[in-house]
Amino acid sequence: MTYLLQDDNGQIQEAHSISAGLDYPGVGPEHSHLRDIGRVKYVNITDEEALTGLQELSRVEGIIPALESAHAIAYATKLAKEMKEDEIMVICLSGRGDKDVESVRDALGGEVNG
Repeated sequence: MTYLLQDDNGQIQEAHSISAGLDYPGVGPEHSHLRDIGRVKYVNITDEEALTGLQELSRVEGIIPALESAHAIAYATKLAKEMKEDEIMVICLSGRGDKDVESVRDALGGEVNG
């Protein structure tokens, strides 16, 4: 089984993400299965939230994450507010953010803070 973004007529909808690696309308059977058995939870992050996550990690840690990883950073920021002080979170950063610098600059209107 796989999940797809579909309209009311069952047609596949166009997906959008500032991240090319997340800009597709479906997920494969492994991700579908893991979701169905409750082993993973998938959440939405807006382009704006991902850009904020990218800028914050760049500013605080000096790491320019790939846009795909910036989505994880954005959600981690939300999730951290719900965590106990002694809980630990691990975020895996994949890819290189330097490949996304032009896309980020364009999305931010030529203004990159960090």
